[in-house]
Amino acid sequence: MAKSRRPAFVFPELDSRGRHTILRSTEEVSAEVKALEQSTAEPQERVKVTYRFLPEAVEAVEDIRRILRRQYGVGKVNREDIAQAAVIEALRDLETNGAGSFLVKEFRQGPS
Repeated sequence: MAKSRRPAFVFPELDSRGRHTILRSTEEVSAEVKALEQSTAEPQERVKVTYRFLPEAVEAVEDIRRILRRQYGVGKVNREDIAQAAVIEALRDLETNGAGSFLVKEFRQGPS
């Protein structure tokens, strides 16, 4: 029994560039994918959590929102984004400054 030959693949979009032309290298494709991933400002998925804040902290978040809007022209910012940015920055400070971070100073028990 004779095997049938596969049909030849035709890519008309490559004809004008030459028969063996590679449009983009794998490095170029990888770089583009990485750039697209980094350019996504809004996370794909958020997890809902609940924290209890003191009334002063709630007022502080509102003050931050108001100051960003009025003094710096930041139009669209919500309470969730402010809290999220503050937590991420607190982690950066803790990792960078260790014992000198404001979190360690705030929550350290006993004499320094």
